[in-house]
Amino acid sequence: MRYFYQNLELILKQTAFLIVVFFICWNGSAQNLYLKIMGQTPDESHTIDSIGYHSKHADAKSVVTAANDFSQKLIKLGYLESEIQNNQKTNDSTFVFKIALGKRTNEIHIYIGNNLQLQFLRLFDEKKDTLIMPYREVEPFLNQTLSKIETKGFALAKLKLIQIKKRNDFLEATLSIKLNDQRHLDDLVISGYPKFPEGHKYNIKRLYKKKIFNQDNLKKLYTDFEKFRFVKQVKYPEILFANDSTKVYVYLEKTNANSFDGFIGFSNNDKQQLIFNGYVDLTLNNIVNTGETFTLYWKSDGNKQKTFNAAIALPYIFKTPFGLKAHLNIFKQDSTFQNTKTGIDLGYFFNYNSRLYLGYQATESSDIQNVNTTTISDFKNSFVTANFEFLDFKSDDYLFPENSKINLKVGVGSRNSKRNTNKQVFFSIDLKHNIYLNDKNSFNIKSENYYLQSNQYIINELYRFGGINSIRGFNENSLQANFFSSVLTEYRYRLSPNVYVHSIIDYGYYQDKTSDSKGNLVGLGFGFGLLTKTGLFNIIYANGSTKEQNVKLSNSIVHISFKTNF
Repeated sequence: MRYFYQNLELILKQTAFLIVVFFICWNGSAQNLYLKIMGQTPDESHTIDSIGYHSKHADAKSVVTAANDFSQKLIKLGYLESEIQNNQKTNDSTFVFKIALGKRTNEIHIYIGNNLQLQFLRLFDEKKDTLIMPYREVEPFLNQTLSKIETKGFALAKLKLIQIKKRNDFLEATLSIKLNDQRHLDDLVISGYPKFPEGHKYNIKRLYKKKIFNQDNLKKLYTDFEKFRFVKQVKYPEILFANDSTKVYVYLEKTNANSFDGFIGFSNNDKQQLIFNGYVDLTLNNIVNTGETFTLYWKSDGNKQKTFNAAIALPYIFKTPFGLKAHLNIFKQDSTFQNTKTGIDLGYFFNYNSRLYLGYQATESSDIQNVNTTTISDFKNSFVTANFEFLDFKSDDYLFPENSKINLKVGVGSRNSKRNTNKQVFFSIDLKHNIYLNDKNSFNIKSENYYLQSNQYIINELYRFGGINSIRGFNENSLQANFFSSVLTEYRYRLSPNVYVHSIIDYGYYQDKTSDSKGNLVGLGFGFGLLTKTGLFNIIYANGSTKEQNVKLSNSIVHISFKTNF
């Protein structure tokens, strides 16, 4: 903020001194130069030393800059009458400036009066027509006032003090303000990615169009674009102020947001038949430039279990704040049963990371051996579901980009088996959050919870859990329950920006009414992670135990994964 002072002669005189010093010092630029500033009296010299200035310099230009900076500092502190009396070169490397400080101005009285614009903005107490403050606070006051005006949409407002008068040891001034037009976000222009999904573009425009333009809303816009994992912003948004509009330019670049992890093997069973084993974990994001997400998971151990999951999510369909998602899950347990679950949901997007779905899901289960007992039987169930999802990413953390996650789901429906029909309700709650202690140390806390309410239960409808994405130290989907609750924790330590080690302390409680069993589960272990140019490598060693079973090294499981990004 520039101020206008009446003593133009003083300013010209000081400037002339500095120009002379610059040329005098030019030849001494090859050695260290020293600046000494003194007052006219010992008290003034003491005041100057207490204010402080940089005395050692590498060249003449630095000496001139330091003297000029100190002169400006004196003015800001209220020494408006300060004047350079003389300067001299006492030896080859030392220059002495003598300054007369003059009388200090301690206060400033700023008259705001009945300014209609200030009353409209409601920046100050309307009962006061004059603001009194220490003179040294006038510049921060003007900057803060201008910032408050900017938050109300007056980005081109101008603020200054006029009619400045000296009164003994204080100044009088009048606050002058020119607001110009209030600015709103009129248009959003995306540059660098012409095929940016139209639905996403339309809805982010819907959220911000005609909002008051200020730096807070611009930062929120930047943050909202950071939530899209399939793009990155190459620079901060820029603003174009036209006479009748305000445009924001966002600069994007499409990124590789797909991932793959897995292996496939071959072996022969007892009948010498070829069987596949292994797993595939695939995620595809924005392949066709609609912002869609497709996930596929397949795992087979060759004998006991086979799992196949596929899902697709389509946000902002037909440029509306609504989205669709659908899923197919197939689970086969050796020669006992096979479950096939399908579901479809329609969701409303509060914003890209927060959404609420209403949907329908149904499961058909086949008792492969056709025993159809009270504990295992063919069945069909169907549920009307409600599902809330929240996901928060930390875009600058490449090792742990998923910062927080909430997934709440409830379903109301019924299950029909060959023996009976039961009304049922289920709840599913998955939570996750990273707690950062500092740049190297952090905690990851997850909680996996499920509850199925029914008058009767059969084995093949129970919730399956265990494995690297559940309670660790147990084989994947090797455990079952109608109620399960867990707390899964990791303490993480970064050895370098791309390498980390972590502990594993998992605890769970389960209840299985088909076998009248319940108990505690504990998983203990440690892990190692390495981020490479192609993906994230993880190795985890974990040991799982129950209350009936003590910890044994023979029960330990090693999980290895390498998630490739492409």
